[in-house]
Amino acid sequence: MCEVVLVPVSRKPVWLLLFDSLVPAGFPSPAEDHRGVKLDLNRLLLPHPDSTYLVRVMGDSMTGGESGIRDGALLAVDCQLEAQPDDVVVAMLEGGFTVKRLVKRGPEAWFLVPDNPCYPEVRITEPDLFTVWGVVTHVVTETRRGRLSSHVRVS
Repeated sequence: MCEVVLVPVSRKPVWLLLFDSLVPAGFPSPAEDHRGVKLDLNRLLLPHPDSTYLVRVMGDSMTGGESGIRDGALLAVDCQLEAQPDDVVVAMLEGGFTVKRLVKRGPEAWFLVPDNPCYPEVRITEPDLFTVWGVVTHVVTETRRGRLSSHVRVS
């Protein structure tokens, strides 16, 4: 099971340079002269600033799938969006938070499905004990272990 920890976020613009070209993950392309434009990271990750939060994931139930969510990842979670089938959501289930994919099977059967096949899916049998808190819109994962956790402190 994944635990969710809310991370305080500054709502002021965070400007980064964006190079408006694709970087191939296969064979390198010839170097081109690209001029960077400024991109507000908060505008990208937090389109509804009053209802979008960053949360930190603890656990590995979403590891190994297409969502790219690993233990320690930061998730941008938009609480204003209405969840659609196959969205990754932060759900409140029986009083606790969890991160799972919301899957609809048949006309009325809903499940919370982990990306990691070692964990069981959960059928939502008691709708009164289940709420979608928000839809995961972005995943921030570090490729160099230790840097993200040392700069983002949970208070």
